Amino acid sequence: MKKASYSTIVVKIGTSALLTPRKTLNINALDELVRQIASLAEEHINVIVVSSGAVACGKDRLHDRKTSSAESVEERQLFAAVGQVELMAHYRTALQEHDLVIAQVLATKEDFRTRGHYANMSRCFEALRSAGVIPIVNENDVVAVEELMFTDNDQLAGLVASMVGADALIILSTVDGVFDRPLDRAGARLIRTIRPGEELGHIGIGRKSSSGRGGMQTKLDTARLLSSQGITTHIANAATPDVLLRILRGESTGTVVLPARTSLSKTRRWLANSAEHRRGSVTVDAGAGKALGAAQPANLLPVGIRSVSGTFRKGDVVSVMSEAGVAIGIGMAAYGNSVLAKCLGKRGHPAFIRADYFFPFL
Repeated sequence: MKKASYSTIVVKIGTSALLTPRKTLNINALDELVRQIASLAEEHINVIVVSSGAVACGKDRLHDRKTSSAESVEERQLFAAVGQVELMAHYRTALQEHDLVIAQVLATKEDFRTRGHYANMSRCFEALRSAGVIPIVNENDVVAVEELMFTDNDQLAGLVASMVGADALIILSTVDGVFDRPLDRAGARLIRTIRPGEELGHIGIGRKSSSGRGGMQTKLDTARLLSSQGITTHIANAATPDVLLRILRGESTGTVVLPARTSLSKTRRWLANSAEHRRGSVTVDAGAGKALGAAQPANLLPVGIRSVSGTFRKGDVVSVMSEAGVAIGIGMAAYGNSVLAKCLGKRGHPAFIRADYFFPFL
């Protein structure tokens, strides 16, 4: 591989990558990753860190407290509230050694749900970048309720990478990358490169980490979504010597998931991550479907819409389906379902979804 020409990267550090076998914070591992991050910053690469480990730090701090076998949301909030202080103190101390300043950024799904929230958070990241500050991002477990929790920090890292228009997401865990079968089976081989559209049915998805909430499936799901937005994903072992520096030098380290298209506008990146917030759907005819699937999508007019489902208002996100029931993409409604119902299939009405507010699925 040639040297990566990345100017902005998001580095996601998994819980297990930061813990000792006793489930306490591994200061040496954190210091080593910070050293590499500082080296990248010296090369004027904008680095955003999405770090797990707060809950584990909280558990270690409150080691005398008995916990249930299945953590409740309240217990997780407790451990996170205590652990965030511990984790950030270690990051601050480590990065101060390299004359770097950090900022804590806590997020919930709500911050990515509406364009207003999304724009506010995006401006925050831009301000931090301009000031040369390293953001340390984590889920705001203290205020998150179950329905607003991320699947895991892989999902959060993907959302952040999309939001800032990163060139790459680097996911660091305790495995060397993606393998063709579970690691507990003989002959498991590392897959070095996953190309756009490649069938992944042969990949063996192993068990998730005992310390974190995620697993290889969520890493691949995140990588696929970012690929559709023009963002490269690397999945590698945090313990590999100089792992970040080697990836940036273009060395074959871990697994790389290549992008399927060039980068998208901020609006389309927001739409790409808004599928779970959609309010309804519309079904379009073959002509409209072809126009939407073109390299330069056209506006979706009511004349090309066959039916509408769900209740939505202007500005809501809706799915666009073919007559065969296949999802074509996702877009932002220019008006509500009641207005659309009156002009369904008719000419001479304003666009229901403008091309700039439509994200086509590959």
